[in-house]
Amino acid sequence: MTKNLKGIYAATVVPLKKNKSINEIALKNHIKDIINTNGIKGLLLNGHAGENFTLNIDEQIKVIKIAKKYKGLDKKLISGLNFEDAILASEVARKMTKAGADAILVFPPFSWSQGVSEEMIFQHHKIICNKITKPVFLYQSSIYSGHLSYKKNLLKKLLKIKNIIGVKEGSWNYKSYVNNYKFLKKIKKEFLVMASGDEHLYPCFEYASDGSQVSLAAITPEKIVELIRLIKNREFPKAKKLDKKLLILAKNIYGKYPANFATARIKYCLKVLKKIPSDLMRSTIALNNSEKKQLKKSLKSLGLKF
Repeated sequence: MTKNLKGIYAATVVPLKKNKSINEIALKNHIKDIINTNGIKGLLLNGHAGENFTLNIDEQIKVIKIAKKYKGLDKKLISGLNFEDAILASEVARKMTKAGADAILVFPPFSWSQGVSEEMIFQHHKIICNKITKPVFLYQSSIYSGHLSYKKNLLKKLLKIKNIIGVKEGSWNYKSYVNNYKFLKKIKKEFLVMASGDEHLYPCFEYASDGSQVSLAAITPEKIVELIRLIKNREFPKAKKLDKKLLILAKNIYGKYPANFATARIKYCLKVLKKIPSDLMRSTIALNNSEKKQLKKSLKSLGLKF
């Protein structure tokens, strides 16, 4: 179950029309642009970059159906699941797997950051997992995100749920990533630990990783595939050189305040590269000219033409 899900997944965005409905043609082209890249295992749909919490259920299912149609037989689809209500989440998870998702990634609802019990988190995942038979990934949030970052005792308990087979490890801290990797692999060797901090891909993959689920792979999938290839081949000088350029882009997307503007920054980059026609957001988030200028410089530093 786990071996076939290893690899690099690009976290996709959802292009919108002027009326803020899904631009299905642009979404199709966005998916095809990424999925045809050699070395890309599949797509992470309905993630934070895919504005999962702003799309209604029907829209999230539509995203999966469109991706399934154009993904190819050898590619995999992971769908994010972000709901406060565990019963509703379990029903949506069932619909997502029926629509074509090969696995589900359970995001911790944002309200948990204000305080939540470990038992509540466990039951939330258990209710979802009891409803479906497909594999489920945990989402390990940044160490700076309070209760959204799961402690080791809770992780150990969650691994007892039979179809939880991996984690999108977004601790956003190399030391924490390594500690969690060692801890989780000791409990279950076949458990998939995917390095998913866009700013920390090089050190995490140099140590060890079963793959990744990152939005930088939606902007420049070729560069991410090349970085991982260089690391696996132990061509570290070349890997470091490429990583240095990717870091400029990663920091301008994720390392600036406010953090929740990251999706808008990703969409702007894709628009500049003519990969999507509009960077319109479902929310009212908009970038200023100074930030746009910095993002363009980041893309140029990678040798991307526009």
